[in-house]
Amino acid sequence: MSYVYLNGEFVKSGEAVVSVFDQGLLYGDGIYESFRSVGDHLYQFSKHYQRLLQSAEALCYPMTFSQEALEKVLMALKEKNGLKDAYFRITITRGKGQVGFQRDMDNDLTCLIIAREFEPFATAHYAEGIQLRLAETRRNAPEAINPKIKSISNLNSLLGKLEAKACGAFEVIMLNNKEHICEGASSNIFWVKDQWVFTPDASTGLLEGVTRSTIIRLCEEELNLRVVTGEFKMQDLKYADEVFITSTSLEVMPVVKVDDFMINQGLVGATAWHLREALHRDMGKAV
Repeated sequence: MSYVYLNGEFVKSGEAVVSVFDQGLLYGDGIYESFRSVGDHLYQFSKHYQRLLQSAEALCYPMTFSQEALEKVLMALKEKNGLKDAYFRITITRGKGQVGFQRDMDNDLTCLIIAREFEPFATAHYAEGIQLRLAETRRNAPEAINPKIKSISNLNSLLGKLEAKACGAFEVIMLNNKEHICEGASSNIFWVKDQWVFTPDASTGLLEGVTRSTIIRLCEEELNLRVVTGEFKMQDLKYADEVFITSTSLEVMPVVKVDDFMINQGLVGATAWHLREALHRDMGKAV
């Protein structure tokens, strides 16, 4: 049986219990981070930790977990579960509270950490590419929900995923309220045109993924490609030479079709392939 870390203790996953009055359950009042380890190395954890602090500060959570303390817990949980290359998710909520919006906001936080063996996507997806569809659901306006908060209240993305499932697509492209390309339901998006790499700017309301920032760095440092961020329309994407999406679990996933438009004649482009190789090297893995 696997173990989770819950409020200071390692607990068998089948015996872990969170209160029915937990504010995460009742109101989606929680934050999370997901990331990976490669062997005994927590990849990019300092960046994930800083984003966790950023989310906590925005919601006035009294964070008491130092980066060093969390790292020790994560590695102990990895060892306890006998994992080689782990996929982690830290979830923090406001904890057990009351029903109603006049409730007291000063509660003891709930902290749950789950770890499992990382399972990569099928090799065929990387070799043959995947299909994207334009979602009807729009991204939340940044004026409504701060995109710098990585919230467990993620209904917007779920609606996007349901749209993808309904139309048989791997992932959707979500526009913002100004009809600009924003991101996928659970990924960031890039495209290549005439040796330039483009990706939506943070001003569109996207979640600035840690993998996104890594890919921008690798484009410039490893592939000598200039990355341009900005506000773009769908026609900018559909006539690209190459398209790919990124996330912690996807790594660099090539796209060969967007709606009814074929990208690069339906063939996986070289940039995505080289970037995934560069990412693996950056993670310290054999390519």
